[in-house]
Amino acid sequence: MTIDRTDTRSPDAPCRRPVFLPTGRLFLHAAKWPGPATVPPALVLHGIFESWRTFAPLAAELANDRTVYCLDLRGHGASDRPAEGYRFADYAADILGVLDGLSARFPEVDLVGHSLGANVALYAAAAGHPALGRVVVVDPPILRDEDWPGLRAAMRHEWSLARRPLDEIVASLAGARARDESWLRMIAAALTDTADGVFEAMADGEQEPVDWATVLKPISVPVLAVAPDPGESGGQLVGARLADFRAALPGAKVVVVPGAGHHVELDRPVELRRLVERFLRR
Repeated sequence: MTIDRTDTRSPDAPCRRPVFLPTGRLFLHAAKWPGPATVPPALVLHGIFESWRTFAPLAAELANDRTVYCLDLRGHGASDRPAEGYRFADYAADILGVLDGLSARFPEVDLVGHSLGANVALYAAAAGHPALGRVVVVDPPILRDEDWPGLRAAMRHEWSLARRPLDEIVASLAGARARDESWLRMIAAALTDTADGVFEAMADGEQEPVDWATVLKPISVPVLAVAPDPGESGGQLVGARLADFRAALPGAKVVVVPGAGHHVELDRPVELRRLVERFLRR
């Protein structure tokens, strides 16, 4: 059963309302943009330490053609936050549970994931579900074995940062790329609202290194991978990682977006929207 509550305090309440989607084990919060029911809805999955708000602008655009759910992954935002269970496979099991519920109303549902959400979408696609349609992954971190020590160190730093005052977090997040302060504050607030288990899984080893060739092999649904410009900082699906992805999933369509870093939705929003709309169009 989906719990659907309209947020009358929000200025865009007629277009967006909060819902809580059961997974069979817990509830995930989502912002829902109702759209035409004649095409499959889209589930949008954010990156680590973020929330549904990151992709709200894209969701609002996509809702011109379909219903869109921007989820908070477990341990993030307003979703349930168990003490453990923050591996890619755990997040993906939640998504498969959401698909179980939505498939009673929609014969097919598409996934759009960014960063952590992209990896979760790939894991869900590999597990398979009768209602899963098309999958868009935006800059998935297809990490190699040698990447993990540095990643774990970075996660410990982010964990420490997340428990500091908001202004300190904002100052720390302001990097080489120019970012609007309101966006930085949104990301900083999401970071502070992330459960300890999310950090612990990545920093202390609950999430182990991934054999991507084995994980991706079972995927049979159409996949679009949106990759960043290798000349920009912060991109994940570049160089050897991109080569690994292409080798493991040769049937996927890969598009590199010039001028985009890791946050393609922020650096090149129009290009990303067009790519997603075209790929999801039946």
